Amino acid sequence: MSESDEDLLARCQLGSLRAFELLLLRYQPRVLRFHEKQLGDREDAKDVTQRTFLQIHASLGRFKPGHRFAPWLFTIARRQGIDFLRQVGSRRRVHEQLLSEPEPVAGADPQTLLGQREEVDAIWRWIWRNLDQRSAEILWLRIQEELDLSEIATVMMLTHSHVKVLLHRARKSLLRTLSQESSKLSSKTTGTTHRTVSQFLL
Repeated sequence: MSESDEDLLARCQLGSLRAFELLLLRYQPRVLRFHEKQLGDREDAKDVTQRTFLQIHASLGRFKPGHRFAPWLFTIARRQGIDFLRQVGSRRRVHEQLLSEPEPVAGADPQTLLGQREEVDAIWRWIWRNLDQRSAEILWLRIQEELDLSEIATVMMLTHSHVKVLLHRARKSLLRTLSQESSKLSSKTTGTTHRTVSQFLL
């Protein structure tokens, strides 16, 4: 049975490099995806992901037992990304690809899976192109990272109520656009649209 994040953190605080390596392997791909969305460039995302984990290692003593690791990690990751954007004066750019893939449909043929992936790609592209960055980040943390509202509030340095309002507005805006432009978001396969979109609106 694998150790929990918090157990690994406890070992890290005692000086275990192996425990930190295990956390790195567990979270590096997720932090990289987050930074790709935040920064709009894969090479920049790699650089900031490295900075994030260097900061995590330097801040191990500040992690409080009894708290979850993921919100603490993404709080640091978000700040590192913001600092990078401020330093270089960069702006978020539209992404042509999304690293994450939807959950496969049991028994689905390759064409169906391809269509479902294209739908999710199109929705995420719309989110990062049209919503303000804060709302897009909140959606990402809720859907991709499955953080609850209190954890997102910690990451975003907002109140629980503010996060709830922003999440509601972002989903409402997305739903309105999907209703108006469903043919553009899914030109090949409409059969899986409702199932694919549901993960963004639950």
